[in-house]
This record gives sequence, C-alpha cells and structure tokens, in this order.
Amino acid sequence: GQKRHRDVDPRALPKVRVEWPLAPPTECNPWGHLVPNGEGGGQLEPPTVRGERVMGRDKGQLKRENKRRKIARQLQQADDVQYWKTHEADPTVRYIPRVPREHRGQMAPAGPALAHPAAHLLEEYATFGCPANTGKNWTLDELEAAIAVGPHVSAMVPEAMQQLQEEVNNKITNGQVKVYLWDDLKKKMPRKLKISRIAMIPHKSKPYRAILDLSFPIQFKDGTIAPVNDTTTKTAPRGSMDQMGQTLQRLIYAYATADEDKPIFAAKEDIKDGFWRLVAKEGEEWNFAYVLPQEDGQPTKIVVPTSLQMGWIESPGFFNVPSETGRDVAEHYAAAPLGSLPDHKFLSHTQVMPEYKALPDEPTDPSHPLQFMMEVYVDDYISLAVPRCKADLDHLANATMHGIHSVFPANADDDNDPISLKKLKKLEGAWAINKELLGWTFDGIFKSIELEETKLNDILATLKAWCRSTTIPFDEFRKTVYKIQNATIGVPAARALFTEVNKVLGVEPRYVNIQRNTPLLEATRNFRTLLQEAHKNPTKCRQLVVGHPDYVGIMDAAKEGTGGVVIGEGSSCVPTVFRFEWPAEVQQQVVTDDNPDGTITNSDLEMAGLLLCWLVLEYVAPDLYHKHIALFCDNSPTVAWVMRMATKSSRVAGQLLMALALRMKVRETSPLTTLHIAGDQNSISDIPSRSFGGTQKWHCRTDEEFLKLYNSHFPLPNQQSWTVFQIPSALSSRVISILLMKGSGMAEWRRLPKPKKNTGESGLLTAKLWESTLTWRQQLPGSKPGHECSQDSPHERDEEPLAEAAKLQLAQSLQQSRPLARRFPWTRE
Repeated sequence: GQKRHRDVDPRALPKVRVEWPLAPPTECNPWGHLVPNGEGGGQLEPPTVRGERVMGRDKGQLKRENKRRKIARQLQQADDVQYWKTHEADPTVRYIPRVPREHRGQMAPAGPALAHPAAHLLEEYATFGCPANTGKNWTLDELEAAIAVGPHVSAMVPEAMQQLQEEVNNKITNGQVKVYLWDDLKKKMPRKLKISRIAMIPHKSKPYRAILDLSFPIQFKDGTIAPVNDTTTKTAPRGSMDQMGQTLQRLIYAYATADEDKPIFAAKEDIKDGFWRLVAKEGEEWNFAYVLPQEDGQPTKIVVPTSLQMGWIESPGFFNVPSETGRDVAEHYAAAPLGSLPDHKFLSHTQVMPEYKALPDEPTDPSHPLQFMMEVYVDDYISLAVPRCKADLDHLANATMHGIHSVFPANADDDNDPISLKKLKKLEGAWAINKELLGWTFDGIFKSIELEETKLNDILATLKAWCRSTTIPFDEFRKTVYKIQNATIGVPAARALFTEVNKVLGVEPRYVNIQRNTPLLEATRNFRTLLQEAHKNPTKCRQLVVGHPDYVGIMDAAKEGTGGVVIGEGSSCVPTVFRFEWPAEVQQQVVTDDNPDGTITNSDLEMAGLLLCWLVLEYVAPDLYHKHIALFCDNSPTVAWVMRMATKSSRVAGQLLMALALRMKVRETSPLTTLHIAGDQNSISDIPSRSFGGTQKWHCRTDEEFLKLYNSHFPLPNQQSWTVFQIPSALSSRVISILLMKGSGMAEWRRLPKPKKNTGESGLLTAKLWESTLTWRQQLPGSKPGHECSQDSPHERDEEPLAEAAKLQLAQSLQQSRPLARRFPWTRE
C-alpha cells in the first residue's frame, strides 16, 4: 500500500483518486439526496461527552450520553414508523463492478461505496489503516512486568495452545502477523509496544476463539499499568455503532408487524475473519502485541498482529464503518429492477431449502410488492423478505452479497472470500422460514422467537446443577445470570424472578449458598420451568411489542383498601370499577409512623392493588390475546418495579410481580405499559380505595351505596352506569397470602377462580373511554391529604392541560418502547 511518514496526518495528504469502471458517472450521488452536500456530519465524528473527547475508561459516561441521544431520537420518531421496506424499482440503479486498486488489509471501497458519505474514511482505512491512539508509551520495566504475567490460563491448555500456534503460522503466511524473540525486540524497542494477555475462549464454530484481553490491569510495583482499552482515545465515528444495539429489537418488530398469513423468509451472510480484514496504521500495530503461549523452557516470543483485534474497544467501531456501508450499498442495489443485478457467484447457496424451491419462479401478482428488511450486526448480514417468488429472493441475495463485496473485495479463492463459504455450506445463507439470527431462532410462519437450542440447553444444564449443589462460585453465578437475562428477551415472564437474584448480585459473596436461600432456590427452579415451557411453545413476537392500549386500568391503594377502574380504549369492554378492603391482619402489618416495624410498605400495597387491577381486567375484557394494556398508578416504586419486572429488595413485591408476569404469560398479552399518575390527579381511583372509611365523605357500607356515589362523581357518556366488580375471595386470598408472606407458588396462578355476580346492571361493551377519564384528572376535595383545593374552583380550569399532558406521557412512553428504524445511509443525522 501507499507509504507515508509516521507523523503525517493522513487527512493532510491528497485524496486517493477514485477510478470508475466506466466513464465518470453523470447521475447524482446515490446518497446525496439524503445527506446535505454528501457529508455525514456528526455521525462521522468521534464520540464526545459534554464536548470532550472520550477515552475507554469513560465508557460509563459515553453509555449514558448514547442513551440520552437514543431517547431523543425515539421521541422524534413517527408513531407509524415502519421497519419493512417496499420494493419500488428504480431503473437508474445499476451494478458497478469493482476496479482493482492498491490497498492495505482486506477492505477497500468500490462501486457505490466510493460515493457514500463515509467513503473518505473507508479510503483512509484502506490506504493507511485505522488509528490506534492508546496513550503513553510503556517503559521496558512495564513491558517485562506484562511478559511476566503471560497469557491467560485459558490459552495454556494444550489444545488451545496448539490451535493458536497454527493460527499464528497461518496468519504469518498471509502477512497478518509478525513474531519476534523478546531478547531481540527489547534491544531496539518500538515506541508503541504494549503487551496484553491472549485468551482462548470456547466457540461454537471451532474449539476456541482467540481474544486479546486489553482490559486487564497489570500489577506493577506499587500500582497497576492501565490496560490498553482504558487509555484508548475513541476515534471511530460515533454513528457506526449506535444502530447495532437495536438490531434484535427491529427484527422482533418486523416479525410482529408482518402479515400473519404470509411467511417470512430469512437469510444470513457472515464475514469471514471479521476484524482481521482491517489493519492498524503502520507503527500502531505494536499496541496489540502478546506473548505466544508455549511450553516451559522456550524462549519468549512476542506476536504482533497487523490487524484490528477482537477485544480492542475500538475494533467494532472501525469495522462497522465498512460493514454498515456495505449494508447501505445492499439496500441501494435492492432498489434496482428485479433481475437487473448480475448473479453473484454464491447465489446457488441461497437457493437450496425446500420452502425456497416451492415458490413460483416469477410473481403471480406483480401488483403486490415485495417487502424486505436488511440488517447488519457487526459481521452478520441479515435479510428478511415476504416474497412472492424465487426471483424476489434471488434479487435480495444478489443485492446483499454485491453490497458486501463493495467494501470487502471478493477473493478468487472462494475459501478465502470475505463471505464465509464455510457458513454458506452450513446453510446459514440459504433462504429459509426458520432461521437462527443473533442467537435466536425465528419462525417465519408462526412469527415466534425462541432461544437457540444450544444456548438454552447450556442454561438448563447449569440451573439443574445449581438445584443439586450446595454452593456456587459467584463468578459462575453472575455469568449464568447474564445469560438468563438475555434469555428473558424471548421469555418475558422470567424477568419477574430476578428479585432474589438481584439481592445476591448486590452482596457479591465469594460463594452463593443456594440450599440455604430457599427463595433463590425456588426462583432457580422457576427459571428452568419457564425456559422449558418457552422451548415447547415459543413466544410470539407480538407478545414482545408495545402499542396504543386496547384496555386501560387506573388504580390506587391505601392502608384501608385498594380500588380502581378498567375501561376499553382500542377494544371494547364493560366500564368497570372495583374496590377491595384489606383485612385487619394486612392493615396491622402496614409500615406507618406508629408502626415502624411493620412488614408491608405502602408500595407493597400499591403493587398488590395493581395486580388486583390486572386480575379484574382479565375477567372484564373479552379477549386479551396479543392485546396492549396500559396501567396507571400514583406510586413511583410500583411503576418502576413493573417496568423492570423486578425489585432490588422487596420480597413481597417480587412475589406479586411473579404472579402478574405469569398471568400475562397465560393470557399471551403484549408487554404492559405502566405509567405514573400524580396522586392529586388520581381521583378516579381515590374514591374506591378510600371508600372503606379512610375518607369519611366517601365511606360506603355497601356496593350499591358506592355505585351511586361513584356514578355521581364520574358519569359515563350516554347515561351509562359503571359496573362494580366483585373480587372472588378465592382470588383475593392469593394476593393477601403474598402480602403476609405465607407462600404462593406459580402453579396456583395458572388458573383463576370463577367470578362472583357483579353489582349494577351489566353495561354496554364500550371503547375509546380513556380520554373521557382525562376530564376527571383534577383533585376532588379531600382526595389527598395536603393537596386540598377549593370546591368552588371551575371544573374546566386544569382539565385541558392535564389531559394533553396525559396524552403526551402515553405517546412518549410508546415512542421510547419502539426501536429506532435504521438510518439510510447510516451517516444520516
């Protein structure tokens, strides 16, 4: 490749001339209509926090800043955001073949990638390599301390050692690695030399994967040597990373929003050798050296890779620049007329499954358009399609693979092509209705998701061993907990079992004595049960996405009782109010100033009231299958618990959450939208919860008396009457049992008892009532102590702003629950 002096800024050098295969193009830049002046703006700049450059040790601050940016974008995203693309043929889109050019490494832009807003970065990386600013140079003493630490213990296993040595020899042949004797190297020590630990981690496609541990601090004299990741200044563009984190959620939403009657086909192409395809700038490869694992007695050898390393904090950011650009080119090519792209050399590998062969060759109804989705997650290119025929899938496969080759040059030796032939032969690239994507198995007919079987079996085996163990090393416990947390993406009911786990994580004991921790042991068994059930009956993607509520519940709880309403919004139900008086044994255990040693907090009561509100909804709503539900509560801890489906300390709330999650699982509803309502705006549920004597003017001895009072305060449209729901004692006793910690297992929550006869005439099934309740979002006299207002205040005074604020609160909650749609191109602000 082109040579330059080490201290010259590549941006000051002349641009590499773009050589087009034909005459210079006369059509507009394919990206220019989306990016002003063809520039990527801030997305191509390194990340900053409060205007300052970011180092690896600042990753916590950067994570918070990125979260803030993500939420801001979600709040700007349209409510009708679409994750599917519809094919609209553009005759100006044509395939541009690659013209050979000199470059370093195995990445170089070609065709439409040369006109992409990120082209100047791609050219820089392909010409000079990726910058690696890792802080101050190490001294000889520091390097010798690092050599004394040596490789990670995992790399010293004989089989791992042999595999790594074979890989090093292979990469020496390919010019990707150099090996030096330490005795020779230290005589003329390179300025940037830093030595980290190499580890060999078990991997699904081969026995081990080499990862350079660049986060391990090395003990040195009276302190430590800061690891390379901590001292790295982040220079990769911030826009290359921020779409990656929501890839799985976009896939879930795509399956959830697709036509239920039409199958989804999926395919995946994997980039062989990933990060190794990009090189570090000349002279900066020394930052990634490590000691070669060898048997005792051998002279110390230092391995110096010239490519980006798995384990470096910046590798994903740099790699994603060509990776994301390749996806953009693929989507650009997908807009070409069907059949206009040349067949890719690997196209036949996508055409082998029976479901592909069963499709017609051409569309039977050309008026019905092709729908598709193109994603990339680092080195995995993922395509979804609702095809009409084989030609649709062939077109998308050609677009994807030509897009990949626009940034990662094809190799004449298919075994060394950037598109992994090994993975294609394993049918990963074949269009199929069932496909493993990002560790999950998606079913394109049932639109369901389940954890990859090997990962599931690994978790189940570990949990089974725990149930038979006395103690568990904390590191093993924490590692498995992270795996279970990931599994709850597709098994949402399991999220409610983490209360006991969170307590252990907060303490961080050296060993977890599970047999002495009965609640934790029970949670472990319940995890196994729910994971096994999810494998037998995979979760529908529609159960994992939020939407405008079909039904709304509003509740409150006090020391004396709980109550609230259930109404129809997007779907119809009988407008229902409920109230329930806590028994004396519960009231006696409530924590108050006079009873500081009580066992039930006010938040526990609110959580119990919210569960009862949900249970009333189950009886009242005709159908909850895949329905969206919103619950409003004026207790902040309860809202936070339900949003996380876990608590950090309250065992009572943890058990109540488990019951709620299990009922949601049984009814196969969508996730709850739980929102806070200010206490002085919650009059609609204040009256039922305080109708047992807490507020004297609302005291009602019978449900008939209460119904009359309630209808007078909250009249329904069209002269309808509320219906008072009678909570069955067999149901309330289960909730009370949890409040008093007398035990409540999963089995008894799988089926509800029959309801009692309700009070009042059965009302009409009614929808669109939520906005009507917003007119009552002002304080009634005596509704909350300390928030008195004049009874003579005009009814309309605060009605409109409170109603608008409530609508905005719901809208913003729904916006923040939806993943961001992909930017096209990725550099777009």
